[in-house]
Amino acid sequence: MPRNEVVAAFDQISAVYDETRDPLDSGTLDAISADLRSRGIRTILEVGVGTGRIALPLLQRGFEVTGLDASRAMLSRAHSKGIARLVRGDAYRLPFEDGAFDTALFVHVLHLLDNVPGALSEAERVGRSGVTGLVHPSPSGPPTPSEMSPYNPRRIMYRYLEKEGYPPPAHPADPRSRERLLLAEHPPDRLVVVSDREVTEHLAKRIEMLERRGSRHTLHIPAEVVQRAAAAARAEIGDRTFTYRRIEALATWSKR
Repeated sequence: MPRNEVVAAFDQISAVYDETRDPLDSGTLDAISADLRSRGIRTILEVGVGTGRIALPLLQRGFEVTGLDASRAMLSRAHSKGIARLVRGDAYRLPFEDGAFDTALFVHVLHLLDNVPGALSEAERVGRSGVTGLVHPSPSGPPTPSEMSPYNPRRIMYRYLEKEGYPPPAHPADPRSRERLLLAEHPPDRLVVVSDREVTEHLAKRIEMLERRGSRHTLHIPAEVVQRAAAAARAEIGDRTFTYRRIEALATWSKR
């Protein structure tokens, strides 16, 4: 999707963004804060700050956070939460001087970028201690049964949408899989796990996110079509749950 279309999509998604994403738990946020402090980090530029879901708890933990995003609507939501330092801008042309912050932070944003090397290079320019990313690394060992389950909510939803005449996106891989591929292509200098736990979710919850237009991949589809596909997907999934291993890690790309 062209960059201006991605920005427009997030403008539209902003109204339901927080309601369709799980917040980080306090333990994970505390571990992130501890790692940042151990590296002497105090000032942070969060690139792709969105609605401030991560910036706000970092501010509450004593960090000085500036948020940058290309979406005006997402920035407006962040501002409504009391986040003062917000800038509309482009990840590839950051409007800051060299070394303006201790680090530039990406929180599950890499999968949205069409030029990851360019964004990392620009973030490294403004971050005195390099770049930090909150990412989902690949778990060690073979896939668990839940990861191999045929009851993948996105795939089921896309299948019913395709029957309605709307083919799946060109890159149907879920954000975590895309993020893991990018980590392999652009390996960080350091990777520290800040949370590793098993999580059980109702599969229908993922369907609700797509139905409520929390994903940019369904915004172009008429609402009634999305609702029909969601109803069919929910009927197929029923009350099934799935358990998976959720790993959150801080990746750092050092200043070179």
